[in-house]
Amino acid sequence: MKRLILALVVATLMALPTWLPAVEQIPDFSARYTVEKAGLNVISMTTSLKHSPSKLEYQSAAEPIGMAAWFFDDYRIYQYSDLKQVTERVIPLEYRYTFKGSGQNRDEQYVYDWQHHVAHVNYRGEEKTLKIPNGTLDNSSLQLALMLDARQGEKKITHPVISKGELKTYTFTNLGREAVETPLGAFEAIKLERRKNDEENTTYTTWYAPKLHYLPVKVENCEDGDVVLSLSLEEVRWL
Repeated sequence: MKRLILALVVATLMALPTWLPAVEQIPDFSARYTVEKAGLNVISMTTSLKHSPSKLEYQSAAEPIGMAAWFFDDYRIYQYSDLKQVTERVIPLEYRYTFKGSGQNRDEQYVYDWQHHVAHVNYRGEEKTLKIPNGTLDNSSLQLALMLDARQGEKKITHPVISKGELKTYTFTNLGREAVETPLGAFEAIKLERRKNDEENTTYTTWYAPKLHYLPVKVENCEDGDVVLSLSLEEVRWL
């Protein structure tokens, strides 16, 4: 299996689509966020992006903090992506997700074969192959893609996304610029919103700060107009 994955990744690197010449790259960074629920800080999440000669490595790790750690101390979430950036696009090569905690472990892995426009998916131990269009992302590479989208200023943004082993379509609306407060300070940010399954009662809103290379500085998940979960930038280092 490991040899197969390695062969697929190498083949992908050789067969990447060449849409347009490369432009300014997202710089390397390490960022730390705090997730708040019901007025309490419950999760600390770190994300980082690193360039190598042949690819980008983007990863995140989340763990419970504060009172949440008393009940969920062994819970951990890891995400890892290998990608390329070509012009205003990021191109995923491989994605891995791991959830660990209290016997509820869950793994996901997607390996992209752009030569044949398919993704080899392993979701919760079930393997399958998905036909994918150009521009297909996953929940990790989507985060970097939206940083580039926020820079472009389009009003409607649509991406095909593999999520939980299925190919879906996510649509975002650019709501313009808005001042937003974070633990790191106040930022003028681009506000993007996605409605879950086009339902008005569940929204995901993210603010991207031009001053920080369009890094997301705040995220809110709202239901029926109430914030049920929020994520705020605490610290960022440019590497």
